Amino acid sequence: MKTYSKALLIIVLIAISISSFSQVTPPCDLNYGTSSNEENIIYQMRYGEISEAENAIYEAMNTRGIMLGCSQVALSYDAPNISQPALSEVENIWNNNIAPQIDAITISCPKIGRYENNIALGAYYASLAGYYDNFNKLAEIGNMMCDQQYILPNSGNVFNARFKGVYAYANYPETDDCYLGGVAGSSTSQICNTIPSLCKEYTSGQFAGVTFAIGSQDDFFEWHDGGMSYDHGWVGIQMIEAAIQQTDTELKDKFRESACLAGLFAINEFCVKNHNYTAKLIWLLAELYAWSGEEQFKNELNYKLNKNLIPGILYDSDNDGFVDNTDPAIAFADLTTNAQTPGRMWDAHNSIIWYQAMNTWALTEAYVAFRDRGDTERANELKPYVIAMMDNICDEILNQGVITPDQLGTRDITYALLIAIWKIAQYEDEEHQNWENAAWAMWNTDYFDIYSTHSVCVGLYLLALSETPYETLVERETFVSTNNKKNNTRLTISPNPFQENISVNFSNKNNKFTYEVFNIAGKQIIKSFSKSNSINLANIDNGIYLIKIIDSKNNIYYRKILKI
Repeated sequence: MKTYSKALLIIVLIAISISSFSQVTPPCDLNYGTSSNEENIIYQMRYGEISEAENAIYEAMNTRGIMLGCSQVALSYDAPNISQPALSEVENIWNNNIAPQIDAITISCPKIGRYENNIALGAYYASLAGYYDNFNKLAEIGNMMCDQQYILPNSGNVFNARFKGVYAYANYPETDDCYLGGVAGSSTSQICNTIPSLCKEYTSGQFAGVTFAIGSQDDFFEWHDGGMSYDHGWVGIQMIEAAIQQTDTELKDKFRESACLAGLFAINEFCVKNHNYTAKLIWLLAELYAWSGEEQFKNELNYKLNKNLIPGILYDSDNDGFVDNTDPAIAFADLTTNAQTPGRMWDAHNSIIWYQAMNTWALTEAYVAFRDRGDTERANELKPYVIAMMDNICDEILNQGVITPDQLGTRDITYALLIAIWKIAQYEDEEHQNWENAAWAMWNTDYFDIYSTHSVCVGLYLLALSETPYETLVERETFVSTNNKKNNTRLTISPNPFQENISVNFSNKNNKFTYEVFNIAGKQIIKSFSKSNSINLANIDNGIYLIKIIDSKNNIYYRKILKI
């Protein structure tokens, strides 16, 4: 009898233990596994091959066990109101509370990308829907960031090519009115104090004489986790919109070159353990690839996706109810509430809904880039991850609620939702009512009623609610390689529109070139070589195409052509 009772007690204790573990709730520790797990991830992200970085994450995932997807903080929520706002309501907020504030911006200090440039991006979105047209003010903001970019004209003769193109952080003392404040201010001071080689005094531009931190990672001193990439992504995307939407030719060239230089930093910057920092670089690389089609952006986009972002997503590729790449297999049902459906990030930091959203919209933009460029195989690989991540965010909002006003992340959560609605659900004519309900719930928090960095999302709400059609970047404007800035050769195509033949004419009399023709989805339909200036395109359907021409000196030209 005593033996039976003792055995029964053991069984009960085991059952209680299993039950308590299976109901794990935030806050959770072991943010990136053990300290050795974390150190290995840091090292492999920086120096390792893709497979080594993946394995480092998978080992740490097994360490976290049923704490996978459990965040390092506990959040509080308000009940969601999923009523769809009227377009007129959003128009009123934009016209009366936000646009006048943008018009009143004055620039006296260098700023970081999450502020004025973030809001300028929202204004460019609003302009696509027909609600903003003060491009002179937006040009001022763009010029401010060009004067902060780490390039030779700004930084003088001593130059570190490793950080070329980054939108640097101004280093001011806390007592100065231009001090950046917050994490950006303190991290900039830390970088300049501990790694002075990463701080440079600019010699030209409106901020000549100011010292800027030009990087946040270094080989020989302490690790810095890449937070500069957060602002870099916002500015780079805004520069793409500026290059497309500004009408002044010199400004368009300036902003396009700035965006491409920003892409070089995104290529050179190492992956880091914190997925959402690398995700900002993925975001920028995705849009640059979508716009330009250049292999350098495509290749690095794939590299960072495979090495950093995709391995960090809790996924169930075979629908067996267990998390991929766990050994022994970990059941989704045993995880914390927000990770019980696939799509959550694995670690304690990125599984917070704020950071989850950043990773989600980066992957969304990567999917959109491959889709728009006609790479359907890669797009099809990515889309299930995108949908899982989006649905996972929506589950939290619709089942638990919207995060309360004392917590950060409102803008980024909403941005992820609206980008997916505009670029996927509406463009592909798919039903994702949960995405819309979650976006309306975020609007109904009243977080967007006043001018703030949240205002970038109001521009997107205008696009979504007005059902302004999404157009690919290739459709919106032909990308011209910055390589051509060193080339004085002019190229003309005639006639345009055409019916059967086009004539390609170079000012330097060159008549040998290769050419590629892409449809509006970005799919290559012709690739050929020509020894004369005439190309016969009688066999393609009527419509708009992009033609890429590479001359005998490897100069690249892009032109939009129309067959009628």
